[in-house]
Amino acid sequence: MGDDISSWRNQKNGLPQGSVSAPTLFSLYINDLPCILCRKFAYADDICFTTQAETFAELECTLTADLIRVTQYCHRWRLKSSTSKTVSSVFHLRNIWANRQLNVSMSSDLLKHDPNPVYLGVTLDRTLSYKEHLSKTAAELKSRNNLLSKLAGSSWGANAKTLCTSALALCYSVTEYCCPA
Repeated sequence: MGDDISSWRNQKNGLPQGSVSAPTLFSLYINDLPCILCRKFAYADDICFTTQAETFAELECTLTADLIRVTQYCHRWRLKSSTSKTVSSVFHLRNIWANRQLNVSMSSDLLKHDPNPVYLGVTLDRTLSYKEHLSKTAAELKSRNNLLSKLAGSSWGANAKTLCTSALALCYSVTEYCCPA
């Protein structure tokens, strides 16, 4: 940066946490993920598989078979998938099956069921109403607005420019993230 140059380091495996080039290099590295029946959504190292079916048994079979293929791919290329962070969820409108959990395994471990999984910071629910996500966003905005109120109402007070910048940084960023939901 500028005239400063960092020292050289040998990196035997992986990249430092937070490295700018890590997401791009990871995307290139996994560009040849095997073809599977599920639809893949990937952003950096977060990958989501989705499928739809008429029955739960069909969902379980498709997801498990695809996870076997992806796990074999990961093993071959020395990638470690986290079974503790991997969850299964079902999205539907049938209240009778509201508590139905999938029997899906990855690396011989049964995946946890999460009725409200979080993907890229967005909390999903079985009806895709985003109610849980919006509740979390409202709570986060309330605490950030309280902070702005303290800045505006303090005896020393913050000037208008500082309050405007603070509102943009603290509140608008939270509000705008996933605002189509």
